[in-house]
Amino acid sequence: MRLILASNSPRRRDLLELLSDDFAVVPSFADESATGVPSERAIDAARAKVNAVARDVSGVVIGADTIVVIDAQILGKPRTCSDARKMLETLSGRTHRVLTGVCILNTETRQERTHCEETRVTFRALRDREIDAYLDTGEYHDKAGAYAIQGKAMKFISKIEGDYANVMGLPLCCLISMLRELGVDL
Repeated sequence: MRLILASNSPRRRDLLELLSDDFAVVPSFADESATGVPSERAIDAARAKVNAVARDVSGVVIGADTIVVIDAQILGKPRTCSDARKMLETLSGRTHRVLTGVCILNTETRQERTHCEETRVTFRALRDREIDAYLDTGEYHDKAGAYAIQGKAMKFISKIEGDYANVMGLPLCCLISMLRELGVDL
């Protein structure tokens, strides 16, 4: 059965390559503006990506959507540098949750599996000049919560509880279990 990653994310592609080199990438341009509690929003956005791609392809389609939550606030992808600064200031010295909704659909059997993985990430207290330097790298672009754990923001992390790959955008342990439930053994 052919694996299809419904994403244009280079991070998700790199993570899936750790499990298999036999998959196709089909970007999804689905509407990701789901509503509800954060875990439901992440799963619904992942499902929307899968369904958008599954209309045109056959196989096992994998979709994921990652959000950052602190208190009751969802930190999406920053639209501006100013947005990114506010997000990093909010995360400074605090623990937040990174949620990745995963949806997998076998287009032939119509079997679907969903899951929301949660990882807790703690930032150390950041100085203004550290935030400035990070923003100057541009790494925050297109990143939920305005940071990439696998990049220069790694130095901001004092503690992580849960799946590191989840924070990058694709929880691998959970993904393997879900694929096995659908008969795909990697």
